[in-house]
Amino acid sequence: MNPEGVGRIFVPLGALADGPFPEHYEPVESPIVNPLHPNQSNNPVVKRYKTDADKYASTGQEYNIVCTTYRLTEHYHYWTKNNPMNVQLVPEPFVEIPVELADRMGIRGGDHVKVSSIRSHYIAKAMVTRRIRPMKIDGKETFQIGIPIHWGFRGIAEDENKTAKTLANQLTPTVIDPNAFTPEFKGFLVKLEKA
Repeated sequence: MNPEGVGRIFVPLGALADGPFPEHYEPVESPIVNPLHPNQSNNPVVKRYKTDADKYASTGQEYNIVCTTYRLTEHYHYWTKNNPMNVQLVPEPFVEIPVELADRMGIRGGDHVKVSSIRSHYIAKAMVTRRIRPMKIDGKETFQIGIPIHWGFRGIAEDENKTAKTLANQLTPTVIDPNAFTPEFKGFLVKLEKA
């Protein structure tokens, strides 16, 4: 809505924990170091929890696949998994895997796979797809997989013993944005194997 067609950001002095201007940082778990600031890859004022369960993978460790969690159209958070119609539409959890990675690992659609982060693991059926493509990051082929967040603990499908009893967010790091206090659940490192 500005005459020059460019957005403007005005932030009162001291209003942001890492301001006054936006900056790019890689997630705490990233397959690369920050290309803009290699000496400060992730946000220095991000809140990290420090219990025994709070572990973080580093670039170059055995966890070399980027994972993201997401929502499905047919489900809303964990609530609608108790609605028989929604459970019929999407009856069990899955891990969305790019066809190139699946071919390389000998995984076929419907195979059970184990996704492990430094914190936990998750077992579900593979959904092999062309929707997620490999990426070239810093000249290296990098794969991404996706896990819907809607299953775990009690629900119609869980009670029928059709699905894993693990929450996808048990894989994610306990890292909180210093301004909006949003958890960093959308980008973290995992390894993938046949279960």
